[in-house]
Amino acid sequence: MLNEIQAPLVRLTLDSLRQSATSNHTIIADAKLHDIAQSIGTTLTASEPNNPQAYSLGIALGEQGLSLSALLDAQAAALALAASLDDSIERSTVLKHTTTAYGEIIKGLVAANAATAEQQRVQIEQTLRSTVDTRLVAEEALRNALRELSTPIIPVATGILVLPLVGTIDSRRANEINEHLLEGIATHQAEIVIIDITGVPMMDTSTANLLLMTARAANLLGSRIVICGIGAEIAQTITHLGVDLRGLTTLSNLQASIAYALGEMGLGIKPL
Repeated sequence: MLNEIQAPLVRLTLDSLRQSATSNHTIIADAKLHDIAQSIGTTLTASEPNNPQAYSLGIALGEQGLSLSALLDAQAAALALAASLDDSIERSTVLKHTTTAYGEIIKGLVAANAATAEQQRVQIEQTLRSTVDTRLVAEEALRNALRELSTPIIPVATGILVLPLVGTIDSRRANEINEHLLEGIATHQAEIVIIDITGVPMMDTSTANLLLMTARAANLLGSRIVICGIGAEIAQTITHLGVDLRGLTTLSNLQASIAYALGEMGLGIKPL
């Protein structure tokens, strides 16, 4: 009885799959659709409708990209064929057999789709994590580059460093400057550090505290701080703030500071 309807069942299934082809998750070639229709027909006309073959077929169809809607359309075509049988007993048997077998196929396809969705979720999560990690690394590299540019440590002679400061200095930048300078002192074994604040437009408590904090930290490392570039306006601000710079050496400009530092180190500049 079941074998007698296999040929028309395969034909109707193939027609249905072709009509529903656009709903599939991937493009399935017509020859492949024919193979799928043949596999479904063979499974539906098997002696045992809920055998493992039906579930396995559903998994395979899901992995091949067949959509659930396409499979449901094919099921509807198969049920319509079963319902058209003349003999009531035969019709009832085939309907039950088809419904049971398709139920197993659908379960397998849904399981395959769920597994694919989970794989895609994991892949997307890994891609996002990798993208975020890459971005964080790039941002950290950019911050380090900006830090190097904003606080350049310039060795001008053995044991002498120059730190030219430019722009406004807030508390965060002050901490970065202090940290970067101390690293430079340790790296170059500097005995004298010249901090040039000519490019600092204004002096506030944060900037003043930076100078004092840096001087104390440098002293602990065996270095001395020389401050240069203090203009009249900044000098008035320092006085107004009550900041005591008496423990620091202050000179008018960078040239004088370098000459002073060289002299302290027993060095000098000979004219050509």
